[in-house]
Amino acid sequence: MSNQVPDVYEGRIPAKVKHALLKSYLEKLVLIIGMNARSKGSVEICYVDCFAGPWGSEDAKLEGTSISLSLKTLAACKEKLASHGVDARMRALFVEQEPDAFNRLSAYLSNDAPKSVEAKPMKGDFVALRSEILDWTGKDAFTFFFIDPKGWSPIVIDVLTPLLLRPRSEFLINFIYEFINRTASMSQFRDATRRLLGKEVALKDRTPEERELALVGAYRETLKTVVPSGRKPFNARTAYVTVMHPEKERTKYHLVYLSCHPKGIVEFMNISQAVDIVQARVRLASQLAEQAAKSRTMDMFFEHAVAEADSSRSSPEEVDAFWLEYLSKGERKVDQAAFADILEATNWLPRELQGSLARLIERGAVVNLDAVGKKRTARPLHFEGTGETLHMVPISGDGSS
Repeated sequence: MSNQVPDVYEGRIPAKVKHALLKSYLEKLVLIIGMNARSKGSVEICYVDCFAGPWGSEDAKLEGTSISLSLKTLAACKEKLASHGVDARMRALFVEQEPDAFNRLSAYLSNDAPKSVEAKPMKGDFVALRSEILDWTGKDAFTFFFIDPKGWSPIVIDVLTPLLLRPRSEFLINFIYEFINRTASMSQFRDATRRLLGKEVALKDRTPEERELALVGAYRETLKTVVPSGRKPFNARTAYVTVMHPEKERTKYHLVYLSCHPKGIVEFMNISQAVDIVQARVRLASQLAEQAAKSRTMDMFFEHAVAEADSSRSSPEEVDAFWLEYLSKGERKVDQAAFADILEATNWLPRELQGSLARLIERGAVVNLDAVGKKRTARPLHFEGTGETLHMVPISGDGSS
């Protein structure tokens, strides 16, 4: 995952971050679904871009757009799965209403798109076309919906409900926080905000951080209530990546992911680690380059500063305190579902949670009862399979364990 900003993303750092996440997770997801079908020998996977564009690229081959990126990713996955004996039928639907954009989209799909993917353009308004979209996907194929509108009215909960009710589906939704935050407290948008979030959210006297968590948190919770409940651990969960404004220290939007499989949450958060690093580095590189242009000098430590850009979502003390509280009522087995629940609740990165456990185990504050005597510095908890049991070591009255 490159830390550089290609020319096609010049001035479009948020799009670079968004597309890095889309490409990496789509690839991981499709390969997992495909490899799980090895015993059957075939699989059908659908991808739906509900607001395709193209936007932000004048290139005829649509480089730097979700259209080109998704099709190339699907084609590469199809080829890789074939090498493992899986015949993967890849289908992609691109919905676009604006005439000029639709014409460019159609021309690309006809002339330049990978032929191994069955790609179709659909002209019209996403909301009006929801039934047709569902007819196209059918009922059986696994489907990934990418929902990235220019405004927030199409991501209102009741608008998305027909799609959310579809089985075997996952979603990546652009929660356009910068605009939502600006309008959420305006009286004329009160009813619209309630519809968007699916509930009333009290924002008075909240700090900016509390306000942001309340708004995106309400949206995530309501999304989950619409999805048909499956047997545990296959209940709906969400996670998200925050995409920052390129020049200012504030959120531009959140990319909210919805899945009914705990492995999906874990893999999404694993990929988020790399995406967070890319975002931190490209933002810092852009800011330092702008400073250098103004001063006409380049800091000799420019490359080192970019390489060391911080992408943490928490402090070590905060994560350590979480684990100690989590284990305070006794030993707990942490399997994939439990780890996914932790990731969803905290939105911390897997490496932060694993790093904290490594510190606590090194200090003698926590023991992994299934790994006694094993030296694990990077991943002290192996939650895959049946999981492992963590135990907090009680502190005696004199301060010793």
